[in-house]
Amino acid sequence: MTRRGKVLRLFLFALTFLSTLLVGLEYAVSYYHLPLEDPDLLWRQVAAAPSLLCWGLWYAIPVMAILLVHELGHYLACRRHGIIATWPLFIPAPTLLGTLGAFIRIHSPFPNRRALFDVGVAGPLAGFLLTVPVLAVGIGLSRVEPVLTGGGGGLRLGEPLGLSFLTKIILGQAATGTVWIHPTAFAGWVGLLATAFNLFPIGQLDGGHLSYAVLGQKGAAILSVAAVLGLAALGTFVWPGWLVWALMVTLLGLRHPWVYADRRLDRRRLILAAIALLVFTLSFAPLPIRTDLF
Repeated sequence: MTRRGKVLRLFLFALTFLSTLLVGLEYAVSYYHLPLEDPDLLWRQVAAAPSLLCWGLWYAIPVMAILLVHELGHYLACRRHGIIATWPLFIPAPTLLGTLGAFIRIHSPFPNRRALFDVGVAGPLAGFLLTVPVLAVGIGLSRVEPVLTGGGGGLRLGEPLGLSFLTKIILGQAATGTVWIHPTAFAGWVGLLATAFNLFPIGQLDGGHLSYAVLGQKGAAILSVAAVLGLAALGTFVWPGWLVWALMVTLLGLRHPWVYADRRLDRRRLILAAIALLVFTLSFAPLPIRTDLF
């Protein structure tokens, strides 16, 4: 990778950290009830007192760490197999999450299906292994209040099985109330969302790499089309955001590039494939976000 490419990636990393820091501050203002004069003038107050940004670290650091570890998993797997890959490229965005994620670019073909599998599985598993403790810490810092019965409105996050399990384990019976998640728990939720998105068995997503390595070219192509149709159905009947995701992955391409099939995957890799499927099940929420009127 050229020096210019490295500088660009470092710049985008810093810019993404800033965008997630600002998003984290907005959540912290609501969660901690920070005594700001006027939330509508938040950014003027930040300009006057930059130390306020420290409140955004509760979200920015864990979410950036999860994305970085995910991409480093891919990068190190590429290095292990002699595959040329770039440093992670982060995408800042003025969205609910402060980022559109990160990715690496691979500049050489996969030598075989085993290398393809190793690269595909390393990112989601590495990211998930960090997401779990981040979620656990965030849930422990979250507060529980009586169930709201009327008035007001709010943004509710979907509950993947992994989040539900951890909430019940850590909060116990208290989880039956309304859980106001800490900004760090929100970062963990973003980690689950990113993991689920990447593990869809479509095209050149991580899940597409895994399905090609396990099922071969024909099987992966069939599963890819079926997954997009499933996303379209979810987008039509459950959450419109899935339609956007289905369109994006379709534009990126549903077919996976051909990879030399030298040998079948060994037992260890098949076990890891099953673990990846379990991780997807724990991370996926059919309705990720909804706005409720309480």
